[in-house]
Amino acid sequence: MTTEVTESKPLKNLEELYDNVRNLKPWPNIKGLRESTDYVYNGSEINAQKIQLQKFDRENQPRTLLCHDMKGGYLEDRFIDGSKFYDSYIFYYWSVIDTFVYFSHYFITIPPFGWINAAHDHGVKVLGTVITEREGIWDHILESQEEVRRFADALIFVAKFYKFDGWLLNVENVIKSEHVNNLIYFVKYLTENIHQAIKNSEVIWYDSVTNEGTLSWQNELNNKNLDFFLNCDGIYLNYNWNKSKLEKSYALAKNHNRDIHDIYVGIDVWGRGCPGGGGFNSTYALRKIREEELSVAIFAPGWTYEYFGSKKFQELEDVFWAQLFSYLYVHVPIYEEEVFKTSFCRGSGNAYYRCGELEFDIHVIKGKSIFEEKSFYNLSLQKPQISVPIPYLKFTYFPQPPEQKSENDRNECVKSAVQYVYETRKYVIRILENNVNIQNKTPLLDVNYFEFCTQFSFEGGGCLKLITNDLKSYHRLFLVHIEFQQDIEASIIYEEIESFAANGSRSEPILVLGNDTGLKSIIHYKLENLTSRWKKCVYLTSMRTVNEIGVSFSKRNVCYLGEIILEQKRRHLNGKSVLCSLHYRLRFVPPREMYIAGGLRHDKSVSP
Repeated sequence: MTTEVTESKPLKNLEELYDNVRNLKPWPNIKGLRESTDYVYNGSEINAQKIQLQKFDRENQPRTLLCHDMKGGYLEDRFIDGSKFYDSYIFYYWSVIDTFVYFSHYFITIPPFGWINAAHDHGVKVLGTVITEREGIWDHILESQEEVRRFADALIFVAKFYKFDGWLLNVENVIKSEHVNNLIYFVKYLTENIHQAIKNSEVIWYDSVTNEGTLSWQNELNNKNLDFFLNCDGIYLNYNWNKSKLEKSYALAKNHNRDIHDIYVGIDVWGRGCPGGGGFNSTYALRKIREEELSVAIFAPGWTYEYFGSKKFQELEDVFWAQLFSYLYVHVPIYEEEVFKTSFCRGSGNAYYRCGELEFDIHVIKGKSIFEEKSFYNLSLQKPQISVPIPYLKFTYFPQPPEQKSENDRNECVKSAVQYVYETRKYVIRILENNVNIQNKTPLLDVNYFEFCTQFSFEGGGCLKLITNDLKSYHRLFLVHIEFQQDIEASIIYEEIESFAANGSRSEPILVLGNDTGLKSIIHYKLENLTSRWKKCVYLTSMRTVNEIGVSFSKRNVCYLGEIILEQKRRHLNGKSVLCSLHYRLRFVPPREMYIAGGLRHDKSVSP
């Protein structure tokens, strides 16, 4: 009888690795890495709300690595079946991340089950971490090439068994000079062999120990760490760099015919010695890195959660990523002959909903049944997340950055407490140390925007709140590649709670789909009442390839989206295809103009 595995765990020493490597406990239903297109979109065009986005060759653009670091790791995220602590740390800006590293200070950090599934479903690679922070651990591994191969083979086996995509190597201790050559051999052997064992795998070397065996962070690519870089897939530079060091790194990579995008320049969001001081000024460092055309490694983005706490996390997380987005690239996950379905659930919720109805845990106390709302935290339940930032959160005003923190304790505060005030079109944010006050400004009455709602859901936890004020525009939500052999049937489950129209009439969602030929506005052909709250609109279109999914409305309103599904049309209705779409190019035309021009009025359902 096999023991059920309930937790993801690290391996704390070499003995644990070798004792367990042939007796690893399987996890259920680990998702494979979703393929992505060979093109990406520029985040600056998305931030500018450009209608016709340019496609850029992915191979020619710098990449973004995200290095998770959250209070030592393996918290509520370690549970295979999730936890009830719904306000634990989550991440959902997957569209701009190429590689995700789960980081902890254990010897061998195996990424937890939920993180692998959430990242892979969005087409993001996942790496574990090998880290040593005291001398002696490598002495046995590097005593011979045979031992090196044994260690590397074990790492490859673990990664393949748990279906993640490689390793970050972080050697933060002195290596004996006589062992340096075998350390370089280890990096080379691991990289070459993991490529054979795992498709699209990666090995990244952290800028720490040098080719002399000394522990000395270089903050640049140079001759002291070049041998490691040349024998793996990339180098993650330490955080105390400057423009000159980046220029030297670029030149050295070019001189050795290496892709400059294999250089990941570190940004410490906690700001310890990092240009700009981290935090909400991490944009400063990112801009400097992109000016040199290099990739970036963002360390400890969970600062928004760990430093400020869970109550303000969602607002601060959205503000943080809104500043970075212009310097990032959106990759495009592929759905070929596969249903695209999202309820916007982020993998957590203070209650769990199924088909719009609350689910309860039932406890029997003294013969009485007690019903308790089912809170949850389970990243494996995260559904496809929107590809774009929350609109209008870029700073319109921000202060000079605080002085940089030391490299000691990440929670060390600036000696004199100073209040910093940031403004966006939506918020005034006042920060005094780790205390935050977020004040809503006058409502945005001239633009469309959206935000995540945690109060209720159709499936899982949460939904998407759309606020429509500008009928000449639409809500861009997903950048994807969906392809079917037949026409597409789509559905939107929604609730409209407020209409700004003078007569108070309701407005059903208009589905906006785009591809290389332009955008189509599609009105529903069927409307169903699912619950007292949720309604469902069904759409048909002759489109078979979709690169963009959005929503528009013919009236100003507030609407909640509970679910969007795109799938291949399963049958003909009344013996013929029903097409309810009209096409336009380059610019968005208001729905009323579109439908009148095409002989259809937006306020009438179109039947087959």
